[in-house]
Amino acid sequence: MFIIIVGCGRLGSSLARSLSVAGHRVTVVDWTPASFERLEDIAEIEKVLGTGIDIDVLRGAGAEECDALAAVTDHDNANIMIAQTAEQIFHIEHVVARVNEPRTEDLLRRFGIASVCPTQLAANALFDVLNSRPA
Repeated sequence: MFIIIVGCGRLGSSLARSLSVAGHRVTVVDWTPASFERLEDIAEIEKVLGTGIDIDVLRGAGAEECDALAAVTDHDNANIMIAQTAEQIFHIEHVVARVNEPRTEDLLRRFGIASVCPTQLAANALFDVLNSRPA
């Protein structure tokens, strides 16, 4: 599967690494050249410098032929725009957006955009750990 990841922070680089090791073709888009240092040891991952909200950058990354796209920048609004562009302009079938604000995740569900909220996932995991301790 050919997957584009927009955002090469800790989350995006970890996801890119895992998908590449699993045998997927991966392209990572980020606007900061230094972010690609996280992926220096994996030559198979293509790196595209630019902002993921730019249609020409996404096209140059292969959006017209990719199978999936993950928008995982640190900015919820950018991730939403990238996900909408991927679905509506490039007709990418599998798109997911990272959102940090739990209320934003609810809004995206209403629009039919798949999302993952690390804030909510962490809160749920911490709750489970704390709630399972004897009183």
